[in-house]
Parts: sequence; structure tokens; C-alpha cells
Amino acid sequence: MKKVLFFALLFLPLWLMAQELPFTVKSRTKFSSSAILGYEKVDSVRYYQLRFIQEFNLWKFGLGLDLDFLFDKRISLRKDEWNELEDLLDKIYYLNYGKKGDTFFFHLGGFPGLTLGNGLVMQNYSNMLLYPDLRKTGLMLGGSPHWPTQPSFELFASDLQRAPVLAMAARFKPLPDSTLKVLDQINLGFSLATDTNQYGNLRHLVADSLACDVDLLGRKPATVFGLAYTLPMVKNEKMTLGHYVEFSHILNYGSGVILPGIYADFKALRVNLEYRLYGGQYVPAYFDHYYEEDRAVTQEDELDPFVTKVESLASVKASRGWNGSIQATFSHKVKTRFAWQNMIGRKLKTGKSIWFSVWVDTQYKRLENVSLSYSKIKTERMSIQKFYEPNTDIKSYLTFRISKKRWFLIAKYSESFRDRNKDGRINWIKEVRRSVGAGLKYIY
Repeated sequence: MKKVLFFALLFLPLWLMAQELPFTVKSRTKFSSSAILGYEKVDSVRYYQLRFIQEFNLWKFGLGLDLDFLFDKRISLRKDEWNELEDLLDKIYYLNYGKKGDTFFFHLGGFPGLTLGNGLVMQNYSNMLLYPDLRKTGLMLGGSPHWPTQPSFELFASDLQRAPVLAMAARFKPLPDSTLKVLDQINLGFSLATDTNQYGNLRHLVADSLACDVDLLGRKPATVFGLAYTLPMVKNEKMTLGHYVEFSHILNYGSGVILPGIYADFKALRVNLEYRLYGGQYVPAYFDHYYEEDRAVTQEDELDPFVTKVESLASVKASRGWNGSIQATFSHKVKTRFAWQNMIGRKLKTGKSIWFSVWVDTQYKRLENVSLSYSKIKTERMSIQKFYEPNTDIKSYLTFRISKKRWFLIAKYSESFRDRNKDGRINWIKEVRRSVGAGLKYIY
């Protein structure tokens, strides 16, 4: 079969394009080929980018190769990513076998959003946040043996080459043969995540003038563990009603608990409501989506210019409040989710968060799907008075079929607002990350 290559032109830096796994389309053929032409910023230097992505699928195996070439203004290749043997590992976009729920599975490559349990330990963590400045090849493996206790487990490493974030999660039913119908459904879980060195990313984030200071730093680990149970109270073909409890603790610091969490699952509609209690020196989802940026940051102190995320917990006060979420699916074509958080506490001004997303499989003529997501976390109010408030993310996607099951037009747009200097305002030049992308993909 003749191999077809194509190219896609991106109009602005590919921050978001680089952080997501390849687009999925309806065609179930074994191979696909992509090419992207655009530009990137690495260490504040702009490069032209030529990127080839090859995807192969055979039985339960999947392989994606990411061949990324960066050229400066003189069209000279940036060789830093091609001159060592270990650089070849970074060219693996993904290598996987099976999926969660199988007897055994593994995934090697990028992880755009990983959550453990109900999110007290890790929620929406990404090892791809600093791409292309820092490329990380992570690994997850796990399985669900067919035993009476229905166990399942996952082991995770964010990077196979550098100081990684390590995590594990396991769950099982301790009383599967109980004569009490309620107790035979109880599910116990345990999760653990540790950062082996919170200074691991500093060299890629600080100014060159501080590079020598970074080299003198020792190792600063951080560990969080969690315990949980889930108990369905009513379960039949139409619905499941139950509750859950989760406890987590940041080693040598504070603790938090969901007590209780209540859920109702009606197949097409799922509702969750949680009451949460956080002690002092504790934050939920310690390993969150922005963790790779927040592991350690600089501060205005000549004697101690760096502070880790775990050290910043010393000033965190206790809080309490409610979390809730509603997820709905309509005819397997529309999926939507709305979630909110309202935490209150002494001197706590940023305890509110909202999340919203909608995905539509249109099947309208050639329009394949459309999606939109909006989130605003750790803010003073949930109302949307200004869409560009700190800690706000907006993303949209579109897939359009050009020809029958072969050519697809893909478009993305995103904005991310981060208050990096902690002044409560957004600098539109330094604190806004925008991405507009358009490209093509060919399936063969």
C-alpha cells in the first residue's frame, strides 16, 4: 500500500498541540501518518519546527513515533535533541499494550492527565507540561487479575531518565463472598505518590544566572498517600446509589478527608456530592496539572532563592466545604460535565473552582466532533466576570472529515492564564499562553 505523507501549517506556537496525544478519528485502520510545520520557543529562543508523527496499531499494541526537528533563523538544526543515545527514547510518542481493565496493560510515553482515586493525592497530573523545553517519557503498567477479590493496580513513573514522580494505586473487594449483599460490594483502595526530587525541573525554569545555584542543591522529596473505600448501597440495572470516603496525608505536613462522598449513577447521568475537610499545611491534589511548574519556584530571598511546593504548605490554614459534579451522556453523541468547589476557611480567599466541558460527536455531514472546556481554579469567586482571571484555562477542538475515512482537518484553540508573579493580575505578554493550530491527518 502506498504510503502517503502530508503537512499541516500551524499559525501560533504549538504549546497545546505538543501536550496532547494524537487525535482520534472514527477510522479503525492500523496506520496513520502526520506532519506538522510551525514554530516553537525553547529557552526564549524561537525555532521553526518540522514534526513527523507515525502511528501503528496491531492487535493490542500501539506505537507512535514523534520525530521533531527544530531549526533556527539560519535554518540550522538544533542538535541538542539528537546527539545522545538517550535522546532516542524521547522520540517515542507512545507505546502501549491493552487498556485499563485488562488482565495486563502498559503505556510508555506522555500522560496529559492522570488522576488517582477521587483526586486528593493526584488529579489531572501531566508529565508533558514543559514540552518541548523538557521532554519526559513516562511509564505506567498495571492489571486486573481475574480473582474473586477483583483486584486491580497501577504503577507509574513520570520519567525514565530524570528524577521522576512515582505513583501507585491498588484496589480490591475484601469480602466478595459475604452473605450480606451490601458488604460484598465494598471496595478498598490505596494510593501513593512521591516526588523523588522537587528541584528536578529547576534547571529548565530559572534564569541562566541561577544555574550554578541549582547545581548546588540537594534532593528534596515529597510524598502523599491516600486510603479510600467505596460502597454501593443500591445497585440494579437502572441505577447505582452509594457513598465513599477518602483520606490523604502529605508526609510531615497536613491531612485532608472526603467525609462523606455520595454518588448516584443513572447510566446516562452521574451526580457526585462531597463534603471535604482540610487540615492546616495541606492542599488537595498535591500532584495537580501544573505540578511540573510548581515543584520548586524562585523567590526574592538572596539567602534562599528557591522554595519547593511542600515548603509553601507551612502557611496554609485549615478549610472545609463542598465539592460537586454532574456528568451526562446523551445517545453516546454528547458528553458534558460540570464540577464546582466551594471551600471556606480563615484567611482563605481562593477556595472556589469550577470546571465545565462538552464534547459533541456531531455526525453532521463532514463535521466529526466539536469540544469545548473551561476551568477556573483557586479563585475568589465562581462567577465568570472576567474570562482572563488567574488560573483559567480555555480549550476548544474540532475535527472535520475532508474525504471518506482518509483525510481529516483538525483545529485547536486554547488560552491559559497563570499569575506567575503572584500580583493578582494577568500580564497579557508574559502570563498568557495561547495556541491556535490547524492541521491535517491521513489514515491509511
